[in-house]
Amino acid sequence: MAQNTHSSKQELLFHYYQKLDNDETHRNPDFFYKDYQNPTYIQDNLRDKLRPYQAQSLRYLHYTQSNQDANKIYRHLLFNMATGSGKTMVMAGAILYLFKEHHYQNFIFFVHTDAIIQKTKENLLNPLSSKYLFHQPIEIEGERIVIEAVERFPIIPQKNTLYLKLSTIHKIHDELKAYKENCVTYEDLKEIPLVLLGDEAHHFNAGTKAKNKNSKEYEEITWERTIENILALRPENRLFEFTATINLDDKEIYSKYKDKIIYQYDLKQFMLDGYSKKVMLLEADQNDNDKMLDAVLLSQYRKMIATKHNITPFKPIILFKSSQITISKAKQDDFTQIIEDLTPEKIKRHLLQKKSHLPSAPSVWHKIIAHYETNDLVSIVEAIQEDFNLLNILNVNTADLLEDHPILLNTLENNDNPIRAIFAVAKLNEGWDVLNLYDIVRIKEKASSTKSGTDSEAQLIGRGARYYPFTYQNEKSYTRRFDKNTNELGILEQLHYHTINEASYIKALHSSLDQADIIAQSDGDGTVEHAKLKEGFKKSKIYKNGNLYFNEAVEIDDNTRNWESYSLESTFEVKYKTSQEYSLENLSNDNSEGETKKQTLTVDERYYYKVIQQISFYHFNNLKHYFPQLRSIKEFIRSEKYLGKLTINVEIPKNITLEKISSKEKLDLVKEIFQRIADNIRRNYKKFKGTYNFTSKPIKEIIKDYTIYIDTYNVSTSNQKIEAKSTTGQKWYVYDNAILNQLEHRLVDLLSQFMDKLKQKYSNIYIIRNDEQSTRFKLTEFDGVRGFMPDFIMIMTDLTEEIYYQVLLEPKGDDRIQDDGWKEKMLEKINDRDCIVLENKNVRLIGIKFFAYEQRQNFIDDMENKLYDGQKLEDTSLSLDLV
Repeated sequence: MAQNTHSSKQELLFHYYQKLDNDETHRNPDFFYKDYQNPTYIQDNLRDKLRPYQAQSLRYLHYTQSNQDANKIYRHLLFNMATGSGKTMVMAGAILYLFKEHHYQNFIFFVHTDAIIQKTKENLLNPLSSKYLFHQPIEIEGERIVIEAVERFPIIPQKNTLYLKLSTIHKIHDELKAYKENCVTYEDLKEIPLVLLGDEAHHFNAGTKAKNKNSKEYEEITWERTIENILALRPENRLFEFTATINLDDKEIYSKYKDKIIYQYDLKQFMLDGYSKKVMLLEADQNDNDKMLDAVLLSQYRKMIATKHNITPFKPIILFKSSQITISKAKQDDFTQIIEDLTPEKIKRHLLQKKSHLPSAPSVWHKIIAHYETNDLVSIVEAIQEDFNLLNILNVNTADLLEDHPILLNTLENNDNPIRAIFAVAKLNEGWDVLNLYDIVRIKEKASSTKSGTDSEAQLIGRGARYYPFTYQNEKSYTRRFDKNTNELGILEQLHYHTINEASYIKALHSSLDQADIIAQSDGDGTVEHAKLKEGFKKSKIYKNGNLYFNEAVEIDDNTRNWESYSLESTFEVKYKTSQEYSLENLSNDNSEGETKKQTLTVDERYYYKVIQQISFYHFNNLKHYFPQLRSIKEFIRSEKYLGKLTINVEIPKNITLEKISSKEKLDLVKEIFQRIADNIRRNYKKFKGTYNFTSKPIKEIIKDYTIYIDTYNVSTSNQKIEAKSTTGQKWYVYDNAILNQLEHRLVDLLSQFMDKLKQKYSNIYIIRNDEQSTRFKLTEFDGVRGFMPDFIMIMTDLTEEIYYQVLLEPKGDDRIQDDGWKEKMLEKINDRDCIVLENKNVRLIGIKFFAYEQRQNFIDDMENKLYDGQKLEDTSLSLDLV
């Protein structure tokens, strides 16, 4: 029912809804996968063409509501779709479908804020609005359909009329409690079939998340309970919720929605599919005034590039994000003064200063500065002062602005809307539809670097990343066209986030962006490469009928959590950093300089107790949360279940012994290991662990085209350099482009050498690049929680085509062999057919040892033993070229 997951938080549902998906498709596979199309009346009555994922979500809705048990199992569904993906368009299509096919006429749209109500009125009820989603007039089978806004539903509805009540959930809740005149009542609602449409649905789970759930008062007052009460009035009532944000890590939320998510389309996939701007981070040490001027010059550069290419009108918006209202107002005053005082000389000085601090690697600022250097600055200053005058600046921090002026904020793209700059604190994180936001400036003054703060910023970036569909060469596009940064038009498809260049903040921001599935790139002149599935592969039996097999995960009982639950090892490696004092006084000048050895650190319990006092994570109450069976700190230190089996191996210079280093240095070594253990526990505090039971999903649902941004100037080693190479002539490589790092290319070259011999024993051989941005094929550590995405999957059959092989291949840099050793153990365990549980006895799962420079021959030997009866695969005359 739901499509494959694309983010870590959604992976929690994978094993549940994938089973549901299989159950459903087995009932009617022709309907679900083949030639079904949404009814034409849906598209005919919508203003814009449905995007493929929107059409797919409606297809899933149609399937659930056509099920004979829909009143029992598909009454309550959730659409979990990215910010900016057009959830309201899906809602509009659903309204048409439910009216035509299931004769629903009464709809309640509810949300948590009035601002979103105003926006939705423009979307669904105002034919004169540029945001109206329906085609006018609405006609189905030759009959005109009317949508009428109501506060109370008529007892006898008119033919061909849809009744839509738009309200905040707290207003509905109050109405139903108050029994006031002209207010809707439960008695009214009980008489009619209803469809409830809940937007920003993550706000309606206060009851689910609450701890005290026993009182009668609690049941009566929660919004969530009100929604449930309305739904329960009639068996044919429906509740369809829509949200981009749902915390499936919360146990109660997960339990509520695990069987209700009908469709998932996350922000990362939305961005990869090109429906968003590219998000670029501009890190700067400048003061706020200089950053604000940067944003103006960048914004005006965008406008000038658009004008140069006859893309008009084009009005890029800047948002200045502050942490406090008083600061926002003060910065607005500063900004107004900057614009008023701007002169050509000030622009010259500003850009000259900026140019002196630019890195040698290409930056967007090289293009901007070159543009301003060759244009008339007098005219540019006049245009800036006109565009950013006081009347074109909006501060949205007043209490009622969003409620009183929602149209102004939601029509920023319109020609007659003059706004170019917005100052805000937290008013615009939800319910704000804007397509032409191109710069967000993070005001530094009194800014917090907390994770909660950067989570809010990530949400705002997600909203700003919506694509602006401008017309170029008489063609309007709703996806990016200029991903190659060498094209100056690429600036019209990029959102720039002007950040603070502060280590703790940058770390928190990247963590928040990753959690929100936002792909963000640093400023530079990288390239974007595309990998598309070959048509020959898409026509093959493997693609049409083949499956990928992965192990199921089961929920971990919190009371059984132990050391292994967090995938913790008992042995840790750490490097000793020689102090300057020690090296000056004690190092001999023998020929062993630079050579190292490993020695096990031996310390008494006092070191452990000292470190535990210094790191708050190890306070007993916190440890008890992660290890419910733990009885004391003493047990944590001494027991073999915890630290009692800890071994610390230290890499030290050959001419030093650990016995001679200071107590403080020993303490620092122990502290480093304890910090790593704490980080591992936090990172691996998940609800599922891998089992030995394998299930499958069709290849055609998992393997997709993908796109990768290659940052040429952000490569630490030559081995990590990513390069795209055409695979023309290599029918066994499923993508037309191999976008790989150098080690991965060497592996593919080696497999190419093996191919002729493998074809003597196998048929239908295909190599799949398991790229994390596309396939999301993932294993879960056996009896552990860590995820493992093997880089390559080789699918093939024996010559009779009866036995189906899935071979997992993992190239690994020599520096990662030890840390990722658990993955190699997992690859080896997969070969144990007595341990692995597979329903299909004709499937063979094979894991091959790591492919690494240091272990290249081990990899070849393992392939020969497992796939070629111990005979030679490698052509020794060519092998030297591949080393």
